[in-house]
Amino acid sequence: MNRFDRVTSLLLLLQTRSIVTAQFLADYFNVSERTIYRDIRTLENAGVPIGAEAGVGYFIEQGYRLPPISFTLDEASSLLLGEKLLVSSLDENSLQDFKQALNKVRSVINSGDKDYLSSFDEDIKVLPTGSHFPIDDMINQGITKEYDSLKEQEELGYSTDNWLRECRSVLVRAQVVEIDYTALSSNSHTIRKIEPIGLFYYSWHWHLIAWCRLREGYRDFRLDRIVSFSPQDENFIRHSRLTLHEYLNEQSRREELEEVEIFFTFESARFVGEQRYMFGFIEEERQKDGVKMRFLTHVPEYMARWLLQYTNDIEIIRGDSIKKSLQQFSAQLWAHWGKKSEK
Repeated sequence: MNRFDRVTSLLLLLQTRSIVTAQFLADYFNVSERTIYRDIRTLENAGVPIGAEAGVGYFIEQGYRLPPISFTLDEASSLLLGEKLLVSSLDENSLQDFKQALNKVRSVINSGDKDYLSSFDEDIKVLPTGSHFPIDDMINQGITKEYDSLKEQEELGYSTDNWLRECRSVLVRAQVVEIDYTALSSNSHTIRKIEPIGLFYYSWHWHLIAWCRLREGYRDFRLDRIVSFSPQDENFIRHSRLTLHEYLNEQSRREELEEVEIFFTFESARFVGEQRYMFGFIEEERQKDGVKMRFLTHVPEYMARWLLQYTNDIEIIRGDSIKKSLQQFSAQLWAHWGKKSEK
């Protein structure tokens, strides 16, 4: 952030709180306290009435207000993304309040930006996946050990997805993109040219849905696995590709989903974490001796391989193909390791 943007943001921040310390401001903007002192002096020289109380902090003198604020397109687009995500975590009244606030934002941006937002709105879809992990409740009730470090908690709390701002731009402009993508299964890198059709949020990650020229088909690219993102000086014909809505409807018809219910002991549930969302996690129910989780999965064999690590700490309540696969894999393991132990 350059100095002009930081000073402007500092003024806005001062107006959101009754009083703030120099240390808070320094931490917020990731600069030194001395830099904050200089920025405060800049605002004072510009005529902003900033008061200071020794040992307490800075504040804006009562009665001072900035003129109406305009929003940048990036700010408005980020608020739109926020609205989509909040659908699954707010009650109806709070969500309505947020939408009303977003409408006020839309009303003060220019007409070209309004068209941009309307177009972008059609290219986003969020699949509700729950707002917390089962381990969160267990920790609060003292059932499991605390996390080893604050760093681990921070890693769970922040998204690792990249390129959201860049995706917004190429989606609206129907722009071809070259990406360096890391496959989830093999960690191998491939360079691909793609034609993006939408952003889809599920399993706690944003996914860019696009026509892949290398594979000659639609592909799902998880944003945190895109290493580089390079928009090209080339546009594709948007109406020649599916809309995001059409793509998702086609996928739902194509995939056979199996309902699976699994009982995890509290000890095993500690290690489930975010992995469960890779296998279509829907909901959970905390019981006396553990946690029952429900899934809708289209990869039962892959899911069975994941469940092998929990050995006898789980029970398959529903899911015949999962049971069958676990039995087969267990027999293969015994045949492999049993023979070795006899030698």
